[in-house]
Amino acid sequence: MNSTVIATPQCPPGNSDLYGIGVRVGLYAQWTATLLATLFEPRTESTYRIANLIIQWSIFLGLCTQSRPGDSLIGAVITQYLLFGSLSSLTGDGISHFSHFSGIFRVVFYTAVSSYGCWFWFRGIDAMHVAAAACPDIAFFGRVSLHGWFRTLGKVMSAVGVVLCVASLAFSVWATGTRFSRGFREGFKKKEKVRPRVELALLALSMALIGMSIYLVEHLISVNDVQEVGIDEIGTVGQLIPLLAGGLACGLTLWRVVAHRLFLRPRCWFLFGYHL
Repeated sequence: MNSTVIATPQCPPGNSDLYGIGVRVGLYAQWTATLLATLFEPRTESTYRIANLIIQWSIFLGLCTQSRPGDSLIGAVITQYLLFGSLSSLTGDGISHFSHFSGIFRVVFYTAVSSYGCWFWFRGIDAMHVAAAACPDIAFFGRVSLHGWFRTLGKVMSAVGVVLCVASLAFSVWATGTRFSRGFREGFKKKEKVRPRVELALLALSMALIGMSIYLVEHLISVNDVQEVGIDEIGTVGQLIPLLAGGLACGLTLWRVVAHRLFLRPRCWFLFGYHL
């Protein structure tokens, strides 16, 4: 009697190089370091943002290569949440770096991520989907499914994101042209030193984004039972680089804040643009 074994598709494992424990902890530390630098040492803010974006660009390019049929849908959602987590550094004097390299680089990055989001929510889910039994597809709190109304929301948010990013990119080009309209020497001229400015509304928003992003990513990994992204797989180069970069950045920033007592320096506090 002959018996035929029919292989059934299985849920794809997690990708440790995109959202393994080393990558996640490194990004969390980098977000915290950028937030602290923006708040206590604004002169180093641009450097931290560029370092953060370099790591995020590498993760984003990895995400693009891991969006083929059979790749993890939930993994793509988790990676997108990680990529948008660096919005948590929008404190200090607000969003005022459009005419600087770090600001333009950031706008280009989020334009690319938003464009990927449009592809993912409109076409990518269907293209990547594999008919596997009992594959979890929880994409938000409350065990909200990746499909249904949440997918519609994803389409709307990604489309709005592309429009906002393109508008910001156009504004960046205009701001850069205005900055250098009087020549390169004037464009690169250092501004007069002023007391650091902190917008409390943006500070509260940034801290909330950090907390929610961390909790949401860890929650989705847990409820979807994503495998191969835990402590046992931390030894890969793709995880150690962001882990070391983020850990060192956060440690050095905390050291400077405490050792140099940067938290005692006077600064201007604002709430919705009004000086307190």
